[in-house]
Amino acid sequence: MKKVCVITSIHSPFDGRIYHKQCKSLKRAGYDVVLIAPEPEVMESNDIPLITFKRPTSIKQRIMVIYRMYNLAKKTNADIYHFHDPELMIVGFMIETFLKKPVIYDIHEHYPNTIMGRDYIPSAIKIPMKMAYICVEKLALLKISGVIYTTDEIGKRYGRYNGCKIENYPLKEMFPARKREKDPNQLIYLGGITKIRGVLELVEGFSLALKEKPNARLLFLGSFESEAFEQEVHNQIAQKGIGENVSFISRVPYEQISSYVDQSAIGILPYLPYPNHLVALPNKLFEYMAANNAIIASDFPHYARVITDSNGGMVINPEDPKDIAAKITQLLSIPEETRELGKNARKAFENKYNWSCEEKKLLGFYRSLLQR
Repeated sequence: MKKVCVITSIHSPFDGRIYHKQCKSLKRAGYDVVLIAPEPEVMESNDIPLITFKRPTSIKQRIMVIYRMYNLAKKTNADIYHFHDPELMIVGFMIETFLKKPVIYDIHEHYPNTIMGRDYIPSAIKIPMKMAYICVEKLALLKISGVIYTTDEIGKRYGRYNGCKIENYPLKEMFPARKREKDPNQLIYLGGITKIRGVLELVEGFSLALKEKPNARLLFLGSFESEAFEQEVHNQIAQKGIGENVSFISRVPYEQISSYVDQSAIGILPYLPYPNHLVALPNKLFEYMAANNAIIASDFPHYARVITDSNGGMVINPEDPKDIAAKITQLLSIPEETRELGKNARKAFENKYNWSCEEKKLLGFYRSLLQR
């Protein structure tokens, strides 16, 4: 039995992509899997051995944890290593160099674009930080055996390397086919509540839609990026006088997400056109599809391709609250057509946009690396 060591320095050990999809798929395929990850806030039942450590809370701590990650990984004596965070590139390089074991770098985002889009990074150091990342990545990839990435747009950076495109599609078992009465007036926003994801524009647009559809409700399921932004959003809601129509639920265990999405008729993804959003494809889009939600999403080309392919929704200009309001009002005004869009989205999820399709690619990539 081949042993796999999966490593993350910042994600929860029960992360949907890392734990519930990749680790469990590898275990079902007969691999002995161990996961190195930060201590969780709440321990969940698990069937994957965990090695945990105190979560780093600053960029400095994220860098300092590198040497410890290498030692923890070395002790597992695995046959193949799979890491998920950019600061672990050095760990991957060390494993390939000193342990002579194959290593996979799992790239979740277009990190140079991500750096440029982070408001908390001072503008003066964004470009130097971006260039430093690119240089370190090029050096690390001279040694690292394989790269996993999402979307063709992100994959363009890795054409010269041994790569595999694996999307973060939802699990079929998490969204079983079932007939549940939806709330025709409820929209859901799923994921981190941040400024660059268009939350302020969404609240403004929703307040405009309420003038024609006063029974509409908007549910946010996720955590705020900061206390300051949380206060800003609540101030906006209070100023608009729409507090009774907007509700918030903080982070819930991964397995419970579907129960909230299932209740809603419309899923909304109003991300602003920041560099990383223009190339990455958020899993929330496909979770809406899996839950029979009609979709309202930003008019980025790669979002539009999915929506057009599935005939499961419509696109918006995320920077225009009036356009957001118009699309919300349109879908709430035609519940029969909204249900039909949701059915179309669900059908596309069942046939194409689900994890079982991606699992085969993951296992095939592992086999190719271990055979080499």
